[in-house]
Amino acid sequence: MTANVSVGAHPLSLSSSSSSSARIGSALGRIAYVVLCAFVFDLPWGEYVPQLGGLVLGTWIGLLAVGVMALRTALTGRCRILSPLHYWMLSLAAWSALSIFWTLDWGSTVTRVGTYLQLLIVVWLIWELAVTEERVVGLLQAYVFGALGASIGTLYNFMAGHTAAQLASTIPGKVVWETYRYSFAYLNEDDLGLVVALSIPMVFYLLVSRKGLLVELLCWLQLGAGFCSILLSGSRGALLAVVSALMMYPLILSRLPRWQKYASPVACVGLLAGGAYLVPHSLWSRMFEFGYRELAAGTLTHRTVLWAAGLEAFRDHPFLGVGAGAYGPAILRAVDIPYPAHNSFISILVELGVIGALLVFALLASFFHCVKRMRYLERCLWMTLLMTWTVGVSSLTWEYRKPTWFLFGLLTAHVYSRRQENRAVAVSAPSRQTTLR
Repeated sequence: MTANVSVGAHPLSLSSSSSSSARIGSALGRIAYVVLCAFVFDLPWGEYVPQLGGLVLGTWIGLLAVGVMALRTALTGRCRILSPLHYWMLSLAAWSALSIFWTLDWGSTVTRVGTYLQLLIVVWLIWELAVTEERVVGLLQAYVFGALGASIGTLYNFMAGHTAAQLASTIPGKVVWETYRYSFAYLNEDDLGLVVALSIPMVFYLLVSRKGLLVELLCWLQLGAGFCSILLSGSRGALLAVVSALMMYPLILSRLPRWQKYASPVACVGLLAGGAYLVPHSLWSRMFEFGYRELAAGTLTHRTVLWAAGLEAFRDHPFLGVGAGAYGPAILRAVDIPYPAHNSFISILVELGVIGALLVFALLASFFHCVKRMRYLERCLWMTLLMTWTVGVSSLTWEYRKPTWFLFGLLTAHVYSRRQENRAVAVSAPSRQTTLR
């Protein structure tokens, strides 16, 4: 009898322990998701605020999220199986790491590889935590609200008369160019423009999703503040990117609530009028010069010189490249300062060679293939975001920046969260029919 009691109690104990571990793991998952939302909220502006203990705020938040997730994984012993899209990202990071063996600048390559490792951890966090569409939308909201903070900060600096050059001049060794552009904190004006432009398709998606009155009001506020902040930044690349972002508006106009459908054209006219009134003449002149001078006979603020120097280096290292992060040292023969490429695609081609460029092409092609299979609204969102990103990074070196990999990770999570929900519906339908019988 004693033996029977002992045998019967053992499974109960295991079941109770397993149930307790599952509850604790679920609680840790919710905590980690909240921390990840804070990280995404900090993403548009957090890298440029004063440091805390030698690290920026976003790094501390990211470390906290990783710690909570590591604890949850150790407790539950469970991880999601990676998708094929993740393996393309891993391949790109692995090829960058291999370039250590032939790089022209070992220190820059090691630094870039470390950056890619951190970015892959962010992608993994999104994959593990954004398992449902609701959580994906929560991360979209967090990014939009973070971009709203950067937009309002830019408007505040404009009202206070603090130009981006004045803020940058407080950084030792910082080279200051235009003195009439505005930004938030120490955020580069061109980076600010693309950060905000990427939030515009997300705003339209959230408006159609009808996530509550407060969210709708904040989204409309970001449309106005974001548009004005892009103009105040004087970023011509961001202006082209936001044109791509606004392509989503006619695609979702019929799905907006009735009052928003009629009020949005009025709001657009008001934005144009407000922008024409607020934005200084010097910034409008800079915008118009882009069309009449820079594209026709200019250098796109010396970018064409950097691209020509990079392509010259590419001819010497066509297949393997000069090494991840080594674009600047590779063009020193043509320019005096090791500038970045200011074009993500040329940067990848020169640094990682034809093989690296093919990996990026395969990754982007896989993204577009997956997006084509999504529902209409999600397809509009991600097609517009990918186009906006493509236009924006054509004048910026963003292949190793957090917003880029946040988009890659969130798109992957969104694709497979939708598939998971569809699979759950397909499985539950026959069970309901069996019950009715």
